[in-house]
Amino acid sequence: MSDADGDVVRDVRRGNREAFGHLVRRYQGRLFGLALVMVRERGGAEEVTQDAFVRAYTCLAQYDETRPFYPWLATIAVRLSQNWLRRYGRQVRREGTALDDAQEPSDTASTLGALLADERGARLWQEVAALPSGQRTALILHYRDAQPVADVARALGVTAGTIKTLLFRARRRLRERLGATADDPRELP
Repeated sequence: MSDADGDVVRDVRRGNREAFGHLVRRYQGRLFGLALVMVRERGGAEEVTQDAFVRAYTCLAQYDETRPFYPWLATIAVRLSQNWLRRYGRQVRREGTALDDAQEPSDTASTLGALLADERGARLWQEVAALPSGQRTALILHYRDAQPVADVARALGVTAGTIKTLLFRARRRLRERLGATADDPRELP
């Protein structure tokens, strides 16, 4: 856990409720992106993100300060997303919600190179969106959120071997669909 996160958690545990807002501001966009990738609906992702922060706040006493904060928070969001999908998933379109909200905005789209990079990025996100749920979630947590395999496994409630298999299959499928040879999705076109 970063020193800043640790200080905030300790402040909240001492009764400073407003300090939790620092964690919300720090991780809100990242957590929303994760929830959006999982539930594929903006309203559902907003609901899951809000519920994850509420749950984290109410369960902060159970948080182990020796571990990083974001993986713990992401685990809560993944579980809430899974519950949301069980409850409302049949009503959500299989393919449809654009994942553009989860991407970082381009700062210079004026040059041809930037336009090509945006186009490749959009195509990559389309292919990531088409992955099966487990592969998509494992890929996002591991590569975009830079979570170790063990933390991804803990968040999804499976073994590290299962996560390695999901990542392998996701990378293989992306290579096939995008015609790339990279083993790391960050290197894909």
